[in-house]
Amino acid sequence: MTIPPEHDVQLARADDMVTATDILGSAFSHDPLFNWLSERPEIYSDLFRLEAESLYKQHHCVYLNRERSGAAMWLPPGISTKSNLHWRLLLLGWKLRKGGFKRLLSRGDALGKVTLAEHPAEPHFYLHSIGASLGHQGRGIGSALLKAGLNACDQQGAIAYLESTNIKNNPLYERYGFEVVGDATLPDSGPTIWFMKRTAQ
Repeated sequence: MTIPPEHDVQLARADDMVTATDILGSAFSHDPLFNWLSERPEIYSDLFRLEAESLYKQHHCVYLNRERSGAAMWLPPGISTKSNLHWRLLLLGWKLRKGGFKRLLSRGDALGKVTLAEHPAEPHFYLHSIGASLGHQGRGIGSALLKAGLNACDQQGAIAYLESTNIKNNPLYERYGFEVVGDATLPDSGPTIWFMKRTAQ
């Protein structure tokens, strides 16, 4: 049976990072957390690119489908989610020079404090983000990406962990063995996020 291109998932190469982060920027255009961080969806790809280049791409756990319409960014066990300062932060500051940069920094700091405190103590794979570009959602791309990442977890017998930023996505994660282990509502009229863990398989 031939696998359709939207379901054929592979590890991304270093030169795929722009594609992957553009996909995720599009996928999160209407995400409650990202809309709280900034009301400028055109910078969401830059936010993902900042994370990818400062941390994620060097650990080789970024996935893309062959159709280039879905992407996921993971971290393997033992790697802190706290990324180093990167020059792309200056680029974001320039793009938001007319307003919104201070809000982005303060809310990003609040988000980091909440999420870092909730990560499991035991070694785990961390799913930072997963999604399909606008116009490609609802075609099983997220499921295909999730399966690929969880296969890596299962090969190492490791648990998987994520923060869900949209309650509509929780049933998808639950179908693949994740359970909600807590939640938090972010300050400054922020959204609720759900902490979800999948036991080692």
